Amino acid sequence: MSSFGWRHSLFAPAVALVVSALLLVAGAVEWLLKSVGATTAPRAAELVVTLIIAVFLTAVLRIARAVPDLQRESAATKRARTNIKAVKPSQDTLVGRRLVLFQEAADAGNDCEAVLSARSALDEGEMANKHHLDHALIWALPVFGFIGTALTMAAMVTSFSEGLGDDGDPSKLMTALKAQVLPELASAFGVTLIALFLSVLAFGAMALVERAEREAVGAADEVFLIYIARLPAKQAAPAMNGLAQELAISRGRTEELVKGLDALRTAVERLSAVESRPQRYTLVREQ
Repeated sequence: MSSFGWRHSLFAPAVALVVSALLLVAGAVEWLLKSVGATTAPRAAELVVTLIIAVFLTAVLRIARAVPDLQRESAATKRARTNIKAVKPSQDTLVGRRLVLFQEAADAGNDCEAVLSARSALDEGEMANKHHLDHALIWALPVFGFIGTALTMAAMVTSFSEGLGDDGDPSKLMTALKAQVLPELASAFGVTLIALFLSVLAFGAMALVERAEREAVGAADEVFLIYIARLPAKQAAPAMNGLAQELAISRGRTEELVKGLDALRTAVERLSAVESRPQRYTLVREQ
């Protein structure tokens, strides 16, 4: 990967970490926890929520990278629908790659439709592979939420055991429950609630982008299917030329074989006729 590729791949995590850290410092994370029902904001819960926000922003920024590409693909497809000659093969677009393959297949006498179908399958596979890390980040959001819940509950149990004391006084038990258990419990479930809500948002954005990408592939395929259907038969199926040549060669060889078999059959018939003809033998006495 080039240095530009590394910088581009690290841009989203860096921005996400900076923004989430600023939210933590500004008190937005504490406000977010209290807005979902937490009466307190333990430090562990705030740190986990900050991590969840960073992962969410990273996934969203990575997903948003596809928007300019989708706009560029949409513009190229619209130009191709109006006039196929307006497509520039040098541009790295869906219709541009298909036009290059179509021209190469036509020049080589191959099946253009089969080549375009293979290109479409490759494009769909490439788009699916491109979003593997994005899906992993979205899947990790609820996991981080459960981890934050477990950490907060562990801190709650520790605080509860320290505040209870050794005398077993029921009044201290009630005081510890009200002051240390119930608030911490609300904060623990608040972390999971935030993670689940953000994962739903990220998954929705991912679904919209993937649907738009599939529609772009389908639109590019439709453009060239219409283009092939409107071409004359000799241009729409250039592979038939090569197939016709092969059939002509095969037909010529078959005719030569048939002629050879006819000649052989004639020779055999003549030989049979000679053998079946009555023979006359003459005895000659030597002097």
